[in-house]
Amino acid sequence: MTTVSIFIAAVTILHILGYIAFIYWTTRIKAGGDAKEGEIIDHTWDGDLKEMNNPLPGWWLSLFYLMIAFAILYLILYPGVFKGVKNWTQISQYQQESRSIDAQSADYFRHYAGKSTEELAKDPEALATGRRIFAQNCAVCHAGDAGGIAGSYPNLTDNDWIWGGTPEAIINTITNGHAGAMPPGGALVAIDPNNPAWAPSSEDQSKLDEVANYVLALGGYAHDSAAAEKGKALYDTSCVACHGGQGEGNPILGAPKLSDQIWLYAEDDDPASLKTFIEQQILHPRNNVMPAWKDTLGDAKIKVVAAYVYSLSHDTDEAEVTAENKAPVTEVTPAAEATAEPAPATGITPATETPAMTEPATAGTDAQPIAETAPTAAPPVN
Repeated sequence: MTTVSIFIAAVTILHILGYIAFIYWTTRIKAGGDAKEGEIIDHTWDGDLKEMNNPLPGWWLSLFYLMIAFAILYLILYPGVFKGVKNWTQISQYQQESRSIDAQSADYFRHYAGKSTEELAKDPEALATGRRIFAQNCAVCHAGDAGGIAGSYPNLTDNDWIWGGTPEAIINTITNGHAGAMPPGGALVAIDPNNPAWAPSSEDQSKLDEVANYVLALGGYAHDSAAAEKGKALYDTSCVACHGGQGEGNPILGAPKLSDQIWLYAEDDDPASLKTFIEQQILHPRNNVMPAWKDTLGDAKIKVVAAYVYSLSHDTDEAEVTAENKAPVTEVTPAAEATAEPAPATGITPATETPAMTEPATAGTDAQPIAETAPTAAPPVN
C-alpha cells in the first residue's frame, strides 16, 4: 500500500470507531439531572420552551447502527483498508463492461458481414450507423458534414481521391492509415536539412518558377507559357514518376492529381497565389497523417463507416450505372466498326500555347477527400 492509501485507510477506520463511541456515549448520558424518562427537564428557553427527557427513537438509532455495519461490510468486500475479498478493481470492471459491450456490438454488426460495401452504402440502417461512428470518431477532423476543413483536412463528399476512392481503398485507409512522404525539395531541389538558414539559389528558384508554371498549365490556370515549356522538361525528369505524365496522380503512392483545380492545402485559387503555394509545397511540403483505426474500431465498424463515406460521393443512381457497366457488352458489327473513328488524343503541350498568359479553365473547387496526404516524391501536393 502507498502512503496515501495507508492515510485514507487510517482516517476511514478512525471515523467508524469514532461514530461507534459517539453513539454509545450519547445513548447512556443522563440529561436533565433527576428527571425521569418522559419528564420535563429543568431547561427553559424563551420563557415557555421546555425540553423533555426522551431518548432517540429506536428506528432512528437503528439507522445509525445499520450505516456503521454497511461501512464495515463495504471495507471487507471492496478496496479501502486492503484489496477486499472480492478482489474488485476499477480496471477489471471496465474490462468486464467492455467485453459485454463488444459482444453486443459484434452481434449487431454480424448481419452486415455478408454484405459488400456498395450494398451497405444503399442500406439506410447501415448508413445511419456509419454516420454515428463517423460523428464520434472522424468529425473532429473532417467536420460533421464530412466537408473537411479548407487548408487542413480533406473533403470526403466529393469524388477526388489521392489514396483511391474505391471501397477497398477507403477501408484500407481507415484501417491502416496513411502518411504523406513528400520529401523537402522533392526530386527537384536539393535542400540542406541541417542548415536552418538555407534558401534556394537563383538557379533553384528558376527551377521552382518553371515547374510551378507547368503545374498551373496542367490545371488550366493562367501561366507563363515560356516558363511552363521549360518546366515540362524538369517535371518529366523530377516529378513524373509519382504524379504521372499529365499530372493524373498515383493512388498507389498517394501522389495527388495535379491536372484538376482541387487543392487540399491551398486556400486561394488566384494563379499568382497558387504559384507561390506550389513552390513552397515543393520546398517545405505539408505531410498530413491519417491515423490507423483498426485497433479502435475493428473490422466490422470500419466496413460500415467506409460504406457511409463511400455513399457521400456515390449516389444510388451512380452505383447502378456502375453495376450496369460491368454487364457483358454487345459486340459491335463490322460495319459499325468500319465507320467508327477514334477520337483525337488530348493533352497539354506548353509549346502550342501562343499567348504569354492563357485564360484559366473552369473546374470544381472541392477539397481533397479522406487521408489525402502529400505524395511520396516529387513536387506539389494538392
